[in-house]
Amino acid sequence: MSHRKFEHPRHGSLGFLPRKRAARHRGKVKAFPKDDPSKPCRLTAFLGYKAGMTHIVREVEKPGSSEFNL
Repeated sequence: MSHRKFEHPRHGSLGFLPRKRAARHRGKVKAFPKDDPSKPCRLTAFLGYKAGMTHIVREVEKPGSSEFNL
């Protein structure tokens, strides 16, 4: 599962390395194409987010459940 340093991405789960928190919660667009008024409107950028930033805490209020009052 090796990778070439610049030409190709890492394979499989190694593509998500390094495993660390993102520096900011909001995505960042690094470049926009030049606007051409003669062309119709189109999508010029897409914001992406690093996976794994969300934590979910839930309370189970159903008596008899295996997760009740943990």
